[in-house]
Amino acid sequence: MIIWCGLSFLVICKQAQGFSFPARTTALYSLTVSGHFKSAMSAHSNTKTPSKSQINQPHGPFFGHDIETPYLQSLFGKNLVSIEECIEAQKQCDTSENSDGARLVFVDGSWLYKGDRNGRIEYEQGKRIAGARYFDMDDISASFDLFPELNPRKLPQMLPPKQLFAAAMDELDIRNTDHVVVYGTEESEFIPRIWFTFRAFGHDANRVHLMQGSLEAWEEQGGKIESAPTTAIKASTLDLSSQPRYLARDAKNVCNMEAVMSAIMGHQSLGESSTQESSPLILDTRTSSYAKGHMPGAVHIPYSSLVDPDDCLRFKPQSELQSIFDKAGVTKDRRIICSCGSGVTVCSLFVALLECGYDPDDISIYDGSWAEWKDEPQAPKDMSSL
Repeated sequence: MIIWCGLSFLVICKQAQGFSFPARTTALYSLTVSGHFKSAMSAHSNTKTPSKSQINQPHGPFFGHDIETPYLQSLFGKNLVSIEECIEAQKQCDTSENSDGARLVFVDGSWLYKGDRNGRIEYEQGKRIAGARYFDMDDISASFDLFPELNPRKLPQMLPPKQLFAAAMDELDIRNTDHVVVYGTEESEFIPRIWFTFRAFGHDANRVHLMQGSLEAWEEQGGKIESAPTTAIKASTLDLSSQPRYLARDAKNVCNMEAVMSAIMGHQSLGESSTQESSPLILDTRTSSYAKGHMPGAVHIPYSSLVDPDDCLRFKPQSELQSIFDKAGVTKDRRIICSCGSGVTVCSLFVALLECGYDPDDISIYDGSWAEWKDEPQAPKDMSSL
C-alpha cells in the first residue's frame, strides 16, 4: 500500500471552524493509506473550474449570481489580461460596489529575490496603480516565526493558513465577488504565485487575473498611478481569532512530499509497464539548479522558457507554450505534479498549463518543492548530472 496525501479540498461553509492549514511538511497534511495514487489526487476534484465556454454561467459557492457589468464581463474567465483591457476597465469603474457586488481590485505582487530591490518598499514609497493593495508572499505565509508548529523546517514562502489568508483579504478590503488583477513592477517575474494563491484558497477562478506587462508599461500607456507613501499590511498584526468576512477554503491544487514520493515509487515499481494514468508526471521548473539534483524521473521545463524573453511579465503565445509541453511529453491524459525550488516559480507553469487547456483538477503544486526534498534523507534524488 502506498502512503498518499489525504488533502481536504471541500468547499467551505460559512460556519467553518478550526484551523486547517496547507503545508509543505507532513505536519501540514493528514495522511491516509491507499493503493492507488489517482484516487488520492482526485479526492479534491469536487468542483471543476468552468471552461471559457461556460464563463457566462453562475459559478462558485460564494455568489448569488454572476451578472457582470460590461467592463468586468470583458475580464471574466481570463487568466491573462492585457494592460489595455485593465486600463479600460479602470476607466469605467472605481472600487465602489456594482450591482452584483463585484469590484475591480489591483494587487501588487512584486517580489524579487536578487539584487537590492524590495517589492514591498517600492510599493509603500510609490509608484503603484491607483488604489492597488500589496500582497507580500514572504509575509502572508505560514512562516516559522508565526506558525512554528506548521513549518518546523523553516521553509520559505509557504502557503498561508486559510485563516491568515482570509484575515489578509479583510484587511485589504478584498471580497469574494471582486475581480482581482495581480500585477508587478519590471523584473517581478514571480507574481503568478500570488495569482495561484487566490485561486487555491477559493477566489472565483473566473475573477483572478494576471496583467501582462509591468507597472512601468501601465504608466507609459496612460494608466492611473498614485505615488503618495502608504503602508502595506503585516501578518503579525492581523486578528485570526474572529470570524472573517472573506470566505476561504482549504487550499486546492497543492500536495506534499508523500504525494510526490508515491508518484516516484509507483513509477519505479511499474517500470516500463506503467501507463499514463498509473503514475503522475513530475515537472521541475528550476533553471540551472535542476542539473545539481532533482527528483527521479522529473521532466525539466524551466519557468523562464514560458515567458517572453524580453518581458518576464508576459507569457508566450498559447501555440508556443503547447509546443514546449509537446516536446516534453506533457499530455492531457496524465496527472501532473509541479515542483521548483520553493513553490514559487512553479506557479508560472500552472498558468501556462491552464492556458493550453490542461485540466486544473489534474495539476498539483508541491509546495515544499526542492527546498524540502533536498534535506529529507529518505527522499530519492537523481544526482547523475553532477
